[in-house]
Formats: sequence, C-alpha cells, structure tokens
Amino acid sequence: MSDADPPEAPRVTWAKKRLPYEATPSPFQPSNRMKFLLFAALTVLFAAVAGYMALVDRHPVTSMYVVAPGIGALWFALRIFMMLTPKPPPKVRGVK
Repeated sequence: MSDADPPEAPRVTWAKKRLPYEATPSPFQPSNRMKFLLFAALTVLFAAVAGYMALVDRHPVTSMYVVAPGIGALWFALRIFMMLTPKPPPKVRGVK
C-alpha cells in the first residue's frame, strides 16, 4: 500500500440555533383585524338568528332552526378565542 495519510474528513458545521420562540403577530394588525371583525359579525349574526328563531318564531330549543345557528355562533366565538390567545412557543431541542 502507500505511506500517504488518508485525507482529513470534512468538518461538520452546525447551523445556528434559533430563538426558542418567535413573536406572534397581534390579532389587531390590518389583515387580522378584518378577520376578527368578520368572525365577530358572524358570531353576533348567528346568535341573533338562533335567538329570533327560539323567541319570536317559537321553535323548540332542540329544533334545527335554533340549534344550527347556535352551533355556528359557538364555532365563530371559538375561532375568535383562538385568534386572541397567544400561541405557546415551539419546543426547541437542547434549549432550556
């Protein structure tokens, strides 16, 4: 064989670690403000329709005329809640 040393293996460079979390955008930025207002309007609209059907049209509370808009109002209220609560920071391995 030869007396020459084998070439040295290339060193692995590790990427810089990211911050443990990134700042979440405010829900009241121009793009999110319109989404917030739309969801709020739909929540109020569906709640009003469910109330109208139950109180004015005298449908039973278990009727689909009342339940369906009520579920819609709850859905959009949940979406507003999810928009307004901050997201937890993502878990980064090796950072305490």
